[in-house]
Amino acid sequence: MLKIELIGALKNSKDIIDFLQRVGVVEISSHEEYENMSSLDTAINISQLEKMQAKALQAREKLGYFAPQKSSLIDSFRPPREITLKEYAENESKTDAAFNTCSMILELDKRITDAKAEIIRLETTNISISLWKELDVPIKSKPTRHTVLLVGTFPSLQTESSVKETLATVAEDIEAYDVEIVHSSEMLSCAAVLCMKSDEQKMLEALRSFGFVKPSETFDGVASKALESNLQRIEKLKEEIEKAEEKIKAYGDEAKNIDFLIDYLAMKIDKYEALKNISITDNIFYLSGFIPEKAAEKTAKALEEKYSCAVNLVVPDEEQDVPVLLQNNDFASPVEGITEMYSLPGKRDIDPNAIMGFFYYVFFGMMFSDAGYGLLMVIGTLAVLLKAKPEGQKRKTVLMYFYCGISTMFWGIMFGSFFGDVINIVRTNYLGLPEMRLHVWLNPAGDDLMTVMLYCFLFGIIHLFVGVGIKGYMEWREGDKLGAICDTLSIYMAIGGVAPILAGMIIEVPSSITNVAKYIALAGVVLIVLTAGRASKGIVGKLGAGLYALYNTVSGYLSDILSYSRLLALGLVTGIIGSVVNMMGTLPSNMVVKTVLFIIVFIIGHAINFGINIIGAYVHTNRLQYVEFFSRFYEGGGNAFNPLKVKSKTFMFKEETNNG
Repeated sequence: MLKIELIGALKNSKDIIDFLQRVGVVEISSHEEYENMSSLDTAINISQLEKMQAKALQAREKLGYFAPQKSSLIDSFRPPREITLKEYAENESKTDAAFNTCSMILELDKRITDAKAEIIRLETTNISISLWKELDVPIKSKPTRHTVLLVGTFPSLQTESSVKETLATVAEDIEAYDVEIVHSSEMLSCAAVLCMKSDEQKMLEALRSFGFVKPSETFDGVASKALESNLQRIEKLKEEIEKAEEKIKAYGDEAKNIDFLIDYLAMKIDKYEALKNISITDNIFYLSGFIPEKAAEKTAKALEEKYSCAVNLVVPDEEQDVPVLLQNNDFASPVEGITEMYSLPGKRDIDPNAIMGFFYYVFFGMMFSDAGYGLLMVIGTLAVLLKAKPEGQKRKTVLMYFYCGISTMFWGIMFGSFFGDVINIVRTNYLGLPEMRLHVWLNPAGDDLMTVMLYCFLFGIIHLFVGVGIKGYMEWREGDKLGAICDTLSIYMAIGGVAPILAGMIIEVPSSITNVAKYIALAGVVLIVLTAGRASKGIVGKLGAGLYALYNTVSGYLSDILSYSRLLALGLVTGIIGSVVNMMGTLPSNMVVKTVLFIIVFIIGHAINFGINIIGAYVHTNRLQYVEFFSRFYEGGGNAFNPLKVKSKTFMFKEETNNG
């Protein structure tokens, strides 16, 4: 990574920033402001663009809901389409129209939302109105010269006779009145009471004494007509909703223009964010940042040829916080994302992906270890790679699962698992043939369980030793040659010597090997005690630190090596569940029923087993890298290289290569 400094004419600043964004290889960083130079305040521009982008995203979401575009799973992996600068300019000229389309879509969606809310309100109102539909006079009837109509509800089942009987008791002095119950249920009764105007207050008090209340919501006119009017209004609103939806669907062809608008606004936002880090005077501007060494000369030459500017490339100081850009081949680059999730390499670190990638694929395959599942992974990932031709991180992810699939196939063949034991199930149940040996090497589900476990521990020791070796290399590189030899060799001798002795408790190990191993282990222990505390003061301090380091080494490495038993456990679970699924499908004795059930159970059962165990293999393989491997040597803490580039989901430029 090199540091790049650029000074140019202010009039060319926009074109230069646009060029840098297209090539996508320069991270513009903040710098000390020089005398007589000022920085740009782009906060208002960014805020306005973000509001526009949010509006466009919302409109695109609504358009996708009403006018969904058909696309396959393969399509989601395809890279963005390539466009020239001329095509970009043509699309840019349509952004205003696309934004107006977004406004129209959101306005139509608002109409739909408002109409739906109005329908809900009317339907709720109709529930209340329907209680009064048998009342043939308006609920808000005005008093006549001599009479008044009191309308309300009782919180219980009432009849006309029961109301009159109660009134005869509580309002003996009121003689002229009539009662009509227009609706009644166990919980509610709706009543209309006609009485003399002079008796209105007495009647109200009498009615309230046994629960009468006036309705909280009223309406104009007769209930039946109000109900009919609301129903007509609801139908009209539904028609309006349908028309608005059709209008939104008609904008379906504008989806590409809106997608371009969203990416265009994102580019503008990124550009204005970058402009915060440049310094300007009345005539010139200055920027600095970082650029990958392989792209530096070509980019600097292109800048100086196209624009009035001067470019300076320098090697950054060791103290500088230089961003990290991982660059690996197709075998190692797929696991870069795994490393990035943990932490990017720090200044003192090496890029671990080439070494880690090998162990990642091996361990993933051992944990998933079914040749049938591996075959599905290989076929699926190959189909994506060949048909969609993905790029960037998508390609890396697909490649990772391709290599994991190959490893899964390999270990499945070694351990004799192909969709569990489906080969023997078919042979014995459908072909009338005896079972055959499925495993090429070992059968962890049979007599070779302990042997496979020992191999898992062996692979774990190799994994840990590689990590220790990298740590030794890093110490040697930094000048600590004594530490590189002592810290590495002592671990190799102590753990490497103890391993055959412990293995002899499970399997037979030749005495000649165990005898030699004892002396190697003893030498390693002595080396740890004598050298691990070399940084401490005094003989007692050095010896105490050495003994403490010995304790940590023994206990730490023992637990770490035992962690690799998960290689056996997860692989065993995958195969056993697969075999159980196959067995369940062959339980019926009737051949037709058995065949139908077997096909159904096979598809569903293995799909579930595949889904659960591929997640388990992914999680636990990551854990072995993070906890066991990286802890030996890896410090991390690096900052990702974040160049100004075109972060578009829909297009990429033809003329300049986006190096992101």
